[in-house]
Amino acid sequence: MGMRVFPDSVRAAMQARDTAVTCLPVRLDADCWETALFFRLAGPECKQDRHILARAERPLPVSIELELLELEHAAVVTLRAEVFTLADDPLVGEILLTPGASSTHFDALKLLCEQKRLCWFFADQDFRVLHSQQNPIGQEQRTGFDELLRDAVRHDALIRASTRYDAQAALAEVVAHYELREGVTHGGPGARQHKRGGNAGSG
Repeated sequence: MGMRVFPDSVRAAMQARDTAVTCLPVRLDADCWETALFFRLAGPECKQDRHILARAERPLPVSIELELLELEHAAVVTLRAEVFTLADDPLVGEILLTPGASSTHFDALKLLCEQKRLCWFFADQDFRVLHSQQNPIGQEQRTGFDELLRDAVRHDALIRASTRYDAQAALAEVVAHYELREGVTHGGPGARQHKRGGNAGSG
């Protein structure tokens, strides 16, 4: 957990997709792979969040929620992470995952079904870590993640049998829905970061 800057693989993935938040499998302790969440807080919209995170001496309240969207062309899993830097205006990251099209997405979800903690990392525009923390993942939550992933795989298997599988079309459908929501900015397929109340965090 003594990370000073985001790993090269994480920086490359975020820059390639121009995203402000991502979840990826990484090696944090020894040779053990685990999924972790990475937030990049850039721009004036996130100035107050950066200040709070840089001064945090204990873990901040957080929440994570996964939802399965069974769409015509593919299953899309939405991962919504909230960080309560401000009680009434949390930092929100929303990530779209297509486990049927991306081995990285599948592995990230599979690890969430197995690991007993989730590590969160927050960095400034230059990927320098401002704050990090870990939160436990209970057995009930892991079981829920596992059932969701199994349902996603089952849904995609049925679609592949009809040759209608198209992950990009499914992502485009979800992204179009998000674009109708006020206060949401996304920089490429797969992720958004925003503040409630219409203050969009840039990526």
